[in-house]
Amino acid sequence: MAKEYIKKIDKNKIKKTAKDIHERSFLQEKPFKYILIGVGVLVATNLAFILTHLKTDQVSVPLKYNYLFGIVKTGSWTGTFLLPTLLILIIIINILAAEYFYRKDKFLTYIFLGINIFLGIIAFLEIIALNARGS
Repeated sequence: MAKEYIKKIDKNKIKKTAKDIHERSFLQEKPFKYILIGVGVLVATNLAFILTHLKTDQVSVPLKYNYLFGIVKTGSWTGTFLLPTLLILIIIINILAAEYFYRKDKFLTYIFLGINIFLGIIAFLEIIALNARGS
């Protein structure tokens, strides 16, 4: 039954629709591509840093702290993936918002993509600080 349904799908129409969407996307402009590449590098750096500095043998690792009083919250090593997961979720939402506002105002697209770079840097600094304070 599924094979019959797949045969009925017009593949040329899907390819044409995908091509039209890509031609109208903000990914056609080089500055936006470079910003997204920078965000991708920041996210990959965050994940690489966590994976290389992850201490699975410790019972509790620092998950949250403030600059005045030190470590506020500790937990298992699986909790260290919460910050990068939220970062990726926010980046996806910002990219979708940038795509939506691209047709209306390019300045808002720059703002949404710039927020991604800012959040990537802040998350990286937070991850480094948590690992440095917990050692």
